[in-house]
Amino acid sequence: MKKWKCVMAVPGDARYLSEQILAAQGAAERLGVELTVVNAQMDPVTQSQQVLSFVQSSVDTRPDAILLEPVNTTGLPRVAEAAVAAGIAWVVSNARVDYLGTLRDKAKVPVFLVSQDHVEVGRMQGRQIGALLPEGGSVLYLRGPATSNVATKRLEGLDAARPKNVEMKIVKVHGATAENAQQAVASWLALSTTRPEATKLIVSQNADFITGARKAFEAHTREPDRSKWLSLPCMGVGIAKQLKPLVDQGALCASVLTSLTADQAMEMLVQALRTGTQPLEQTFVEAHPYPSIEELAKQRRIRGH
Repeated sequence: MKKWKCVMAVPGDARYLSEQILAAQGAAERLGVELTVVNAQMDPVTQSQQVLSFVQSSVDTRPDAILLEPVNTTGLPRVAEAAVAAGIAWVVSNARVDYLGTLRDKAKVPVFLVSQDHVEVGRMQGRQIGALLPEGGSVLYLRGPATSNVATKRLEGLDAARPKNVEMKIVKVHGATAENAQQAVASWLALSTTRPEATKLIVSQNADFITGARKAFEAHTREPDRSKWLSLPCMGVGIAKQLKPLVDQGALCASVLTSLTADQAMEMLVQALRTGTQPLEQTFVEAHPYPSIEELAKQRRIRGH
C-alpha cells in the first residue's frame, strides 16, 4: 500500500495547536501517512514560504497533500493554486477561505476544509454574555490578531449576538499564546483608565489568553485593584479536555467547547486519496456552550447577580 506524504502547516504555538498536531500525528500513524509539521510562528510570509518550498520541491520529494491551518484570513490562495496544479491535495483546517469552490472546479486532487464554525462560536459567546449580563455592563474582550481568520470570525459572531446594552473593551493580542496575552494586557493596563469596578466580565477567544491576562493583573496592578481584577468571572473557548475541568472547578464561569479538526481532516484526506474521490467542500466540527445557556442564566439567578 502506498505511504502518503503530507505536510501540516500550523500558524503558531497555542495549546490548541499543540493538540491539533498530536491529533494529526496520531491519525497519520494509524493511517500510514508520513507527516511533516512546520510552524509559521504567526507570520503569514513565513508560512507562505514554508509551504511554497514543498510545492516547488522535486517530484520525488514532493508531498501528496498539504494540510494548512492558515495564519491569516486569505489562506494562501496563490500557493493553493500552485499546489493543486502540481497535483498536491489541499486541505484547509480550522478556517474558512473563499477560494475553494474555484479551486475544486479544476482540481484533480482532493480540495476541502474541515473547521470549527468560528462565527457560530462567537455567537455562542454572545449568548453567554446575554445570560450572564441581562442588565448590560462592560466586558473586557481578549481577541487575537486582526489578520487571524479565527479571531476575525469569532468577533463577528459575538458582535451579532451580544446584547446591545453590553459595552466591549477590546484588547488585541498579537499572537496566540498566554505570553502574548500577558504582554497585551500589561500594555493596556498602562494606558487604560478603566477600573475593575467598571468591568463585569472577561471574555476571551481562547483559554490561553485568560491565563496571560491574570498574570498581567498580578504583575502590573496594586491592591485593592489587583484582587478585583483577579476575581472577575472569565469565559473562554477551547477543547473539552482543556476547558471543561476549568469550568467545573470554577476557574472559568463558562466556556464554548470545541472540537479538533486535524484528525478528521487527515482521515477524510486519506479516504479521498485512496478512492480518488472529492470530499464535501466544507465540513464543520461540533461546538457547544458549557454549561448550556439556560443553565448559565439559572446559575446567575441563584447567585443573585
